[in-house]
Amino acid sequence: MFRVEINWDNLRYNYRLLKSEVGDYEIIPVVKANAYGHGTREATLVLKEEGARLFVISTVDDFQRVKDVRDVDFLMLYPDYTDSAQISYLASFPNLIFSLYDPYAVDVLPEGARVHINVDTGMNRAGVKPWDFPEVYERARRKLKVEGAFSHFPIARDPEFSRRQIETFDELTRDKGLFRHINNSEGLMMYGTVFDGARIGILLYGYGREDVKPVKSVFSKIVQVKRIRKGESVSYDRYFIAPEDGFLAVVPVGYAHGVRRVEGYRVFSEGRWYPVAGRITMDAIMLYSREDTFRVGQEVELLGENNRADDIAKVWGTLTYEVLVSIGTHPAW
Repeated sequence: MFRVEINWDNLRYNYRLLKSEVGDYEIIPVVKANAYGHGTREATLVLKEEGARLFVISTVDDFQRVKDVRDVDFLMLYPDYTDSAQISYLASFPNLIFSLYDPYAVDVLPEGARVHINVDTGMNRAGVKPWDFPEVYERARRKLKVEGAFSHFPIARDPEFSRRQIETFDELTRDKGLFRHINNSEGLMMYGTVFDGARIGILLYGYGREDVKPVKSVFSKIVQVKRIRKGESVSYDRYFIAPEDGFLAVVPVGYAHGVRRVEGYRVFSEGRWYPVAGRITMDAIMLYSREDTFRVGQEVELLGENNRADDIAKVWGTLTYEVLVSIGTHPAW
């Protein structure tokens, strides 16, 4: 049992805040991976209303959710160039822009397909190496509609490394009439309005700066309350031993629902914090309280404005991004 709440007003607020700072500089919302767990289609429609005109998706699965949205374009990061039928299908949509990330893609793409060339300036993920770019660009522009070029920061907070990337990218792509973008959320904060636009994800969804507002909350509820005596153990491996007589609450969520099986996770409910008692199980967590504060049906916040994704990420030893795409988006939900 759960409830996912998306505050679209907060998404609008975050977009407007960024636009007020960058003016005509293009904010390119990243709505891949189900918009970081917020809903690709829903986020796209909201941000379209706010004026966004270019969106980043990852795969054909993302595109299927938004292919009928008009008057905006979608840059697909990972089209499958080994599947010629899929490429032909995607090319039939005038609002789809391909990431040209490998030289062989020039041969696979149909004539006239729209592309942004992905230049690998240091991420070493998908992308054309700088020394291959001149030849790929010349081949591509004879066959395709080369409308843009982009790269990506692996560590925007490293100014020396990032500046080298910016310089390399600029040298390769300047004076070609291309729409150019290298910035992500961290890059925008570090370097401002570099090139023509920034691909923004985490800032839009409410993390990375103190003045943006979290968009997603996930709740469950207590389904059982029982007394527990001092010295009784809870969950697998008898990891938790009740320090004194108290109360135990059962919440029907677990690692099958994206809640990591790690020590230190807690939930927020009715003004109180409750640590998970013992091991998180596949489909249940248990909460302990010395006081009689639990009741059946009581709602608990698994993720949200109180139980923030960036705080959970510290407990999990991971990134805010992973928390957002895990809790409330796992297939078991």
